[in-house]
Amino acid sequence: MRRTSLHSPVLPVGLALLTTLAAAQAHARRNGTPVEGCNGCHTGGADPSITIDMSPENPEAGETVTLQVAIAGTNASVGGLYLLTATGKLATIGGQGTKLLDDHQLVHDAPKRASGGVVRFDARWTAPPTPGGVLFKVWALAGNGDNGPRGDGASSATAAFAYGCAGETYYLDRDGDGHGDPAEPTIDCSQPPDHAVAGDDCDDYSVNIHPGQAEVCNGRDDNCDGQIDENLEVTTHYEDADGDGYGSFFGATVQAKCPPEGFAPSSNDCNDRAPNVHPGAPEVCNLIDDDCDERVDEGVREVCGVGMCAREAITCSPGSCTPGEPTPEICNGLDDDCDGEVDEDPGLCGPGGSGSASSGGASGSSGAAGAAGPGSSGSGAPDEGGGGQSGGCAVDPQGGSPWPLLSLLSPLAFLALRRLRPEIKRPEHRSR
Repeated sequence: MRRTSLHSPVLPVGLALLTTLAAAQAHARRNGTPVEGCNGCHTGGADPSITIDMSPENPEAGETVTLQVAIAGTNASVGGLYLLTATGKLATIGGQGTKLLDDHQLVHDAPKRASGGVVRFDARWTAPPTPGGVLFKVWALAGNGDNGPRGDGASSATAAFAYGCAGETYYLDRDGDGHGDPAEPTIDCSQPPDHAVAGDDCDDYSVNIHPGQAEVCNGRDDNCDGQIDENLEVTTHYEDADGDGYGSFFGATVQAKCPPEGFAPSSNDCNDRAPNVHPGAPEVCNLIDDDCDERVDEGVREVCGVGMCAREAITCSPGSCTPGEPTPEICNGLDDDCDGEVDEDPGLCGPGGSGSASSGGASGSSGAAGAAGPGSSGSGAPDEGGGGQSGGCAVDPQGGSPWPLLSLLSPLAFLALRRLRPEIKRPEHRSR
C-alpha cells in the first residue's frame, strides 16, 4: 500500500543535507553553486508530493525489501532526496544515483531526471531479525533543471511499516494524556513507549487538552471539539482586587459564564490586597496566614528538641528556638527525659508492660497537657522559660504555631468573630 505524508517546504533537502550530517561541502545540483544547505536557497516552485512504498509491503523479520520513493511536482525536471531511518539497514541499488552515509542514511549522489514530472529513487532495506515497526523519513527536492535555485520546490514525508506481524497504528503522545498526535502515526507490532492508540489530540503538548477533557473558561478548546469555552454554566464570580486569581467574600459579585477582568470564581481569599496571600500560597515565616488556612506560620518556624522537650521557636529568627527541660521518665507512653526513647527505664511500667490504674490516669493527664501546645502546662499555668512540667509545652513539629491568638490581630479577626456569632451577616454586595 502506498503511504504519503503531509510535507513541509522549510526542511533541508537533497544532497545539501550531506554537508550538515557529514561535515563536508555539498553541491545542490551538478555544475551548480556549492552550498551548505538548501533552506531559503531553492524557492519559487511548487512543493512536490512524496510517496514511499515498500515491496513487499509487509515483510518478514530479517527480510530484504525494495524501497521506492517518488517525487512528483509540476516543476519537476530533476530531483534529489535524503532518506533516513533508525531501524534496519539501508543499501543502494545500481543506477539510482544514490550513496550511503551509513546503514541508516542515504542521499542522492547526483540529481536524477524526471519522467512525466515524477522522479523515482529505489533502495534496499533489510528488516531487523525481531518483529516490529519501522519509520522512514524523506526530504526531497524537485528542481526545474535550469542550474539555478529559482523555481524549485522542497518538501518532506514519512511512512511507517510493520515487519514480522500485521501491525497496528499508534500515534505519538508527547504529553502522556492517552491521546496521540494525528499527524505523527507509526505502525508497530505492539504499542511503543510514548504512543497512544487514539490519534485525536488537538494539542499534544498539553496534558489538560484532549477529547473528553472538561471545558473550562480559559479561551482554549479543552476537549478538542472545535469550540472554545462552550456549554459553561452561569455562576457567581467574586471581586479579585489583587489579581491573584482568588476572589474576596466581601467584594462585589457578577453572574457570568467566565469571570470578567478583576473577578475570580472563588471567594476564599483571606486578604484581597496582597497577591501573595491566598489559598495554596506557600507559608513563610512572617506572622501572616499566607495560605488562608486560619493558621499563622505553621510548619515553617524552627523546631528544636525531642520528645517532651520539643519546642517551636517564638520568632522567625534562626537560632531563636530553645528546647524544654527534660523531666524524669514515667510510664505514660511519652519521652519525658527527651533522650529519644519512651518509657525505657527497666521496670518502669511494671511486669505486665503497663502502669497501674493510678499511673495510667496520670499518663492520660500528662499526655493531654502535652498536646496543649506552647504556652500551657499540665497545671494550666503558663510555661515560664519553656521548661517545667513533664506534660507542658511539647509541640508537634508539624502542628500549630506558638501564636494561637495572633489571628485576632490579622484581617481574619472578623471571620473568627463571625464563626462565634453566626448572626453577623455579610454586607450586601455591589454588582457590576
